[in-house]
Amino acid sequence: MKKSRIVYICISIVYILVVVGATVYGLTVYQDNLPQVELIPSVGARVPKDCLQVGPTGMVVNTVERQDGPWGYRYVIKQLNAYSCQELPDGDMFVFEVMSNVNPLVAGSTVEYLYDGMEVRIS
Repeated sequence: MKKSRIVYICISIVYILVVVGATVYGLTVYQDNLPQVELIPSVGARVPKDCLQVGPTGMVVNTVERQDGPWGYRYVIKQLNAYSCQELPDGDMFVFEVMSNVNPLVAGSTVEYLYDGMEVRIS
């Protein structure tokens, strides 16, 4: 009977060490290796030209959505397809699909290409 208790205690200790190690990794190394993005507020359908990027199906606008994660909030890229763009007199673009957007727009990034669902950290 004592031998099985020792085995269960050892298994429990290993499990606790794995959970603590995963938590430390998730809060330090994993977060530090995420691409960093710079955000600007979304103002109607007015989008700076720098925010438009070429995507797999045409022009896209990258936004960041805040979601609940295992250790607080996580920030995920959501791409909006820009089917109808029109240049405004001041140099910005009018993108109809951004009109109902409530998330901030991505103005800059430390990586060249962002994709839908990619987890990022904000600056």
